Amino acid sequence: MSVPGWSPWREGSVRYDRGVISQETIVSAVGLVLHASVIVVVLAKERRQPSTTMAWLLALVFLPAVGLVLYLVFGTTRSRRAAERISARSARVGAILDKHSVHHKLRRGDDDGMDPRIESMLALGRKLASTPPSLGNRADILVDGRATYDAMIEAVEGARDHVHVEFYIIQADETGRALRDALVSAAGRGVEVRVLCDAIGSFYLPGDFWRPLEAVGGEAAAFGPMRRVIRLLQGRDRFDFRNHRKIVVVDGRIGFTGGINVGREYLGLDPARGSWRDTHVRLRGPATLALQKAFAEDWLSATEKLLDDERYFPEPEALDGASAVQIVDSGPDRSWSPIALFHVQAFALAQRRLWLTSPYFVPSPSILDGLLTAALRGVDVRLLVPDKPDHRLVGLASRSYYAVLREAGVRIFRYHRGFVHAKTMVVDEWIGSVGSANIDIRSFHLNFELNAFVYGNAFVNELAGHFEQDLEHAREVGDEETELSFVMMTACGMARLLSPLL
Repeated sequence: MSVPGWSPWREGSVRYDRGVISQETIVSAVGLVLHASVIVVVLAKERRQPSTTMAWLLALVFLPAVGLVLYLVFGTTRSRRAAERISARSARVGAILDKHSVHHKLRRGDDDGMDPRIESMLALGRKLASTPPSLGNRADILVDGRATYDAMIEAVEGARDHVHVEFYIIQADETGRALRDALVSAAGRGVEVRVLCDAIGSFYLPGDFWRPLEAVGGEAAAFGPMRRVIRLLQGRDRFDFRNHRKIVVVDGRIGFTGGINVGREYLGLDPARGSWRDTHVRLRGPATLALQKAFAEDWLSATEKLLDDERYFPEPEALDGASAVQIVDSGPDRSWSPIALFHVQAFALAQRRLWLTSPYFVPSPSILDGLLTAALRGVDVRLLVPDKPDHRLVGLASRSYYAVLREAGVRIFRYHRGFVHAKTMVVDEWIGSVGSANIDIRSFHLNFELNAFVYGNAFVNELAGHFEQDLEHAREVGDEETELSFVMMTACGMARLLSPLL
């Protein structure tokens, strides 16, 4: 019995009454279906954000060869394998911190009389952060590069035992050389010095830049060196899993973190960028040991050397009348994004004001919903971003969110006195944050980041004061910037579509 309209195989083709389908076409169609099926299974198994999964699906289906190469370099999520190995080896560091009595009260949750909102954040921190929150910290806000560099150099010059330095970017200019010379001097008088920088962020650093430091016994290493690119198929981490943290620890007693890297542009000396607005924080007290632990784990990842000597983690002195601090580390080696979840929780607990500064604003759905919800219930939500983004695609993606944010009542300000690079958050009078993480998908899900969440009116109100000063050099986004032309709307829409891959 024959099937109407079909004829037997003839000369390598299948004949249909309206044309001929070649065997090559059938094979190609089957191959495409199998290709798409494998892609869907692989992407679904990695439990990504739906928007990220869709972006990779489109890239892999419509650009099979190019998309596959990009996926191998930028798309796989292998970092947790390395994290399990590092975590097992660095367990001794956690055991050392567990012995310090200064951490015990907040670790148990024995914080009677504390603001319930702070109790809620501390409970989240006990589950998510690698180190416990602590009382008795001094947190000093450092505004811009000059104040930050001066404070760091002063601390290095006073070091007695060790100095640990970690930056995403270290430039080989006068600023980088000044830091190196201070470290060389410290190492020359017997202080242990270790420096870690990101291999991509510090790509232009000459290979012999740290030779003077190494000559006097110091050590320098790169996180995620370029040689790993050729080892992708051997189960190594993704090429774009970058270490964006900024950490300096001196003698386990003084620590620095925030948004500032090392280079002349952070002093406002780069004519192309102009004035540079940034924020850092100096910590003294138990929270410094959390910075130390983050550095130790990054150093282990880069060098296979474990810093587990107890003198790197001395019993801290709790300072009377000082702040509770939670250091939150985040990266692609974690099941969740701790820094993102801390922001979502803080947004939900905001009652009066929620002020954010971020040079790169590409929110995930949960972050966007948190901002919209806060604004719709009457919280004063303000967002400060650069007037001229230094990455065009990110700027377009950011602009695509302006209309819905403004419709909900979020006020958006564009900083025009140079470039704003600070990453800060102010919630009411009870919590403020300074760190390395931007309000974007890359920071929350792909980079290794670190933020300091500080509880206390004095710190938060000072941080709010700096935010208000920044608004004096910013203009508020109006209707004209949300009513886009067809071309601009299309460009912003395409950038937003690609934003999960940025």
